Amino acid sequence: MKKYRISRDGTLVISKNSIVEKHLRFDGRILAGIMTIFWGNIEAKEVNLAGRNIVNGDILCENAVIGAKTKFRRLIAQGDVIIFPKCRGIYVQADSVIIKEGCVLGRVKANRIVIDGLAKIKEIEGGRIIASREL
Repeated sequence: MKKYRISRDGTLVISKNSIVEKHLRFDGRILAGIMTIFWGNIEAKEVNLAGRNIVNGDILCENAVIGAKTKFRRLIAQGDVIIFPKCRGIYVQADSVIIKEGCVLGRVKANRIVIDGLAKIKEIEGGRIIASREL
C-alpha cells in the first residue's frame, strides 16, 4: 500500500508503513515515514528516511539523512550524508559522511568521514577520517 502526497513546499511525503513497489524518481526532496519499504531505487535531490526503512535498491541523491535501523544496499550522494544509529548498508559514497554508533557498513568512500561511536565498517576510503566517542 502506498500513500504519497506532495506538500506545499514541494516535498514528496510518503506515509509510514507504505510499500513502494517500483523505482522512485523525484526532482526535489523525498521524506519517508517509519517502516516504509522500497523495492526499487530512490532518485532525488534530497532523501530523508525515518527509522526502520528498507531500501532494496540504490539511493541516488545530492544529500541524504538515513534514520535509525534502516537497511539499504548502495547510497551514492554528491553532498553530505548522515547515517543514524544501527543502520545496515553495503556501500556508501559521498563528499562527507557522518556515521553514528552501531552502524554496520561494507564500504565507505568519501572525502571526509566522521565516525561517532562504535561502528563496524569493512573498508574505509577517504581523504580525512575522524573517529570519536562523542562529537
